[in-house]
Amino acid sequence: MAYINPNSLTNASSPLTTDPVRSKSPKYVRSKDRCNILTRTPVFDKKGNLLSYVFRYTAGESSFRPDMIEKKHVRHISIGFYIRRHSELFTQRNGICMTEFPLCPDLSKYARGLPATRFILHLQDRQDASISFQHQLNLLKKESMTIAADVYTIVYTNWFREIRSISYAVIDMTQDIEEQFILARNILKKAPWIKLICDRCDNINKASIAFESGADYVCCPSFPKDVLQQNFNPFFFRVNRNSFEICLRVIEQLLEEKPEYKIFISFISTRNDIKSYMPIILHYLEQGRENEYLIGTDFESFLYEMDVEVLNKLVCIMVLMILEEFYRPDKDTNKGKYILYEPLRQLLLRAKFIEELTFYHAGSIDVSWGFSLGIGSLISQMYAFTTSKVDILTEQIDSRIKKIMHDIPEYETIFKIASSMESLDLEFVDGIMASGFMQRHDLLMAYETAVMWVAGLEDAINQRRF
Repeated sequence: MAYINPNSLTNASSPLTTDPVRSKSPKYVRSKDRCNILTRTPVFDKKGNLLSYVFRYTAGESSFRPDMIEKKHVRHISIGFYIRRHSELFTQRNGICMTEFPLCPDLSKYARGLPATRFILHLQDRQDASISFQHQLNLLKKESMTIAADVYTIVYTNWFREIRSISYAVIDMTQDIEEQFILARNILKKAPWIKLICDRCDNINKASIAFESGADYVCCPSFPKDVLQQNFNPFFFRVNRNSFEICLRVIEQLLEEKPEYKIFISFISTRNDIKSYMPIILHYLEQGRENEYLIGTDFESFLYEMDVEVLNKLVCIMVLMILEEFYRPDKDTNKGKYILYEPLRQLLLRAKFIEELTFYHAGSIDVSWGFSLGIGSLISQMYAFTTSKVDILTEQIDSRIKKIMHDIPEYETIFKIASSMESLDLEFVDGIMASGFMQRHDLLMAYETAVMWVAGLEDAINQRRF
């Protein structure tokens, strides 16, 4: 008699038997509650210092909206993004993650594996504040987990009694902003240690309004000019003003139909320190393939022997490494390390996401422009201060991007998908999925791949995984 295995992952419990007919490989069924990353948005202060990343996940296979996570999804997210795959695959090393979860037994069960010390739990809107949930919150605090709650939850529920356990009060910038700031000020009178986070700042204007209103942190995919200026090094700019402008000229050339790489070659030849990272970057971009053309050839020759996609990504990354130096203090403790500046990471994330989306239409469009177009669309945000040449080059890049989108409509649609995902304007993406241009799974996998790629690139350049 065959014994029925109750822990089977198949459609029906499979019998444990030695019968060769019954011992075929079972057909595993994908769980409908499996969740995917929808967005990863940085939380930063007025000086651009990163606090954490807000991760928003889909609520199962049929969902494409944030903040709809139920208790049954907590186990899938905890195991899939924090335990089986470590959170550092989706952030930089020692990065802090912030996610909105409902309190449930699975959260306490997997608290240590998250790890709790680098996880901010955002209580769901109007989370039940019964004694049992308050007890569970105290257990999570003992595991050194940080707790955040929106101002409505703190004021209008019994969580106000547990205010000593809360470290961050969250303001939703898509709701009544004035009312929430009034409530937040009342909370701070009772609990002055609490810091304010303005969530859902979908654009730079909302982020600026949040800082002016007294927020300590904002959650926004883009960085306001005021924040970038806090880190800009004017002394380094005075000495290297020419490099500041040449970087834009190199990016502008990558968007031409026939790019001219001689500007980059002459430019990078003066920077042997950046040039020394080339084998590391190529090793990462080529995913371990041997670069035989690197041996026995001069610098210019091996550049022209590369694939266009790899070459354009290499040029973009090295240009951004040079730009990053303008946002470092004179006494930099991270000298020799790159891809540490968060606005630059967001720029790379946009570029890689657009490139991944273009791969699904590789048979009908030229995908070699994908990464460069993503960089060019946000490169102006890396220029906290501008000159007349910078303004001219920025306009030329914008004009070139518009021409590419006009000539290749697929690029315009892909660009709108990327910007809509960042700002959580998902109604446009719904229409794209309904039209059949891009499937839901393809969109989510493209974004998750881009997030992991950026985290891996930082590790590779800083020689942690090389």
